[in-house]
Amino acid sequence: MISIKTHIENELKKEPFLLENINNGLINISSLARKIEPKISELVGRKINTNAIVMSIKRMEIQEINKTRILKKQLRKIGDITVRSGLIDYNFNNSAEFEKLKSKFNISLLTNTKGFHTLSKGINETTIIISENLKAIFEKKLKDIPYRTKTENLASITIELPKENTQTTGLYYSLLGIIAYKGINLVEVISTTNELTIILKEQQVSTALETLMSLKKSKS
Repeated sequence: MISIKTHIENELKKEPFLLENINNGLINISSLARKIEPKISELVGRKINTNAIVMSIKRMEIQEINKTRILKKQLRKIGDITVRSGLIDYNFNNSAEFEKLKSKFNISLLTNTKGFHTLSKGINETTIIISENLKAIFEKKLKDIPYRTKTENLASITIELPKENTQTTGLYYSLLGIIAYKGINLVEVISTTNELTIILKEQQVSTALETLMSLKKSKS
């Protein structure tokens, strides 16, 4: 049997930013309790006192505050932030022919150490991002394979993550969430175990970089 506490937690977690706003003191808990009381009562099968809901939300608030403290500590441990400009994003349908031609381009890169490139392969498509100085050789090698989309004037920001990042719940959410809050549109997101790279329009780099640096310097 599901407890009242679990029902309340499930209802609150349906709204992505609700717990965060409660934690920041932006939500009136009593008003929230009255709002969700009919749904909680329906789920439980009997009338639930709003005071009981208020107490349950306040206990969740304490838990969230502790999680936030841990998360902010990890965000301040972000390492080097590297910016690259002049990137191009190509998107291809996956096919046997594409796989054969892709290897030709990878071999060509061995003679060009100044070029940046990264590849992300999904189930149905592959995205390749290169620096502009590789454009000519890239399009020559893959001239027989039509790309689905091509986006120029891009930049990348690579964030060195703390080594504990894989054990820290919400780290990616916080990084990407605050970037979204600033109105920055991400073209691609690429990650390895200890690095997160975002691809975005060049004109938005300054805002994104300033936002990420503020996380590192935050004392709260």
